[in-house]
Amino acid sequence: MGDNQRFIKPLCAAILLATGSVQAGGFGVTMQSATGGGNAATGHAMAEDASAMWYNPALLHSMQGRQANVGASLLSTDITLENAGSSIPTAAAGFPVIGENMAEPGGLSVTPSAFYRGGDVSDKLVYGLGISVPFGVSTEYEDDSFARYEATESSLKTLNINPAIAWKVNEQFDVGAGINIQVGQAVLAKSVDAFLVCQRFASLGAITPATCGALGLTSASNAATDSSVSIEATTIGYGANIGAAYRPSDKTTLSLGLRSAVDLDFEGDADFTHGAGLSALGDAALTAGGLADQDAETKLKMPASASFAAAHQVSDKLTVHGDVTWTQWSSVPEIRITFPDSTADDSITDLQWEDTVRVGVGATYQFNDRMKFRAGIAHDPTPTPDAEHRTPRAPRSDTLWFSAGMSYKLNKQMDFDAGLSLIHPQDTVVNYTAPGASDYTTRASVETDAIGASVSLNYRF
Repeated sequence: MGDNQRFIKPLCAAILLATGSVQAGGFGVTMQSATGGGNAATGHAMAEDASAMWYNPALLHSMQGRQANVGASLLSTDITLENAGSSIPTAAAGFPVIGENMAEPGGLSVTPSAFYRGGDVSDKLVYGLGISVPFGVSTEYEDDSFARYEATESSLKTLNINPAIAWKVNEQFDVGAGINIQVGQAVLAKSVDAFLVCQRFASLGAITPATCGALGLTSASNAATDSSVSIEATTIGYGANIGAAYRPSDKTTLSLGLRSAVDLDFEGDADFTHGAGLSALGDAALTAGGLADQDAETKLKMPASASFAAAHQVSDKLTVHGDVTWTQWSSVPEIRITFPDSTADDSITDLQWEDTVRVGVGATYQFNDRMKFRAGIAHDPTPTPDAEHRTPRAPRSDTLWFSAGMSYKLNKQMDFDAGLSLIHPQDTVVNYTAPGASDYTTRASVETDAIGASVSLNYRF
């Protein structure tokens, strides 16, 4: 671990602990500000506040003077999974998972953000700084859930620090560029069937078959005797973003922003908790079987993306706008956790995600000198190719966003923004079989509804 990581990680830990997930396809975060939350993220070519720099740093030149935008987005997610025949590999045809057949892994999450547009360095150069959460996912299942052998807790939080500059080429054309310092924190936890572990020890000759019964491990899928493993890891990665903004007329803006992929090499620990049964085997046996506390590592390539947006002022009061965003989710074919100092097999979540294209349109209406209203609709497809690669950790499906919002000018320097989104994922199913020797199969129907809300203050110095 480099010295820079030792310094930056503690600084960002408190912010990461406060973040939740306001999710798009995969584990992307859609709402980066209240203006975006009010128009389904379709109006950033208007550059109403400094948060537009997230999509395109060149848009810093579309704003005037120093200004700061701070806010938070909230997501209330109601997810219901109903067991539809989940099984564990204790026989040729599988053995049903015994446990609660309904699960609700959703809840309330919060995502903060802060953006700053600095003063003009010259008549052509301006700088800005963005701090936001580009990726996040959070689901949690009870320890007796039917999905527990695949997931009990899944949490990914990233904090992106993005200094950027914009250069005015001429009155119509601006370009911009920035660097991204991305701090990541991940937690992945699940239950482990202690009976199956004991049977494996017996099959390898480490213990006698009668030992399992003597330890109280007499049946599979017994939540009372399950073990558990929780993997926690952190990382820092680096990337870049560039953009261009073109104004063919004083009423129209075209915006193109590109963000690079970011490689995140997570390093952390796998912590095991065993009940009385497996604990009786002793530390030496558990360590030899890869079931003791140990180091863990995984690598994720956060996807590159490209966003094209346009805004056209139809009249003094009405502006229409739209956005098309491509995301390279194919950079995440799997999540593979390795245990470098152990005999434990790699833990693999097989995703095979595909690239997505998000499309949205919206409108903003200037009601009077103090108040404006905005609205938008967007289609946000899932990168999950089929039910066989949809996991309980992130049971995503194609989603429609319906958003509305408003801005109110409190005084000459400060605006208040608020947005509300009704988010409608399609009902879907999970039919996921974990790769490897312990090929648990999770089958479930999934119903999801969500409401997103966002608020922010924009202050002009």
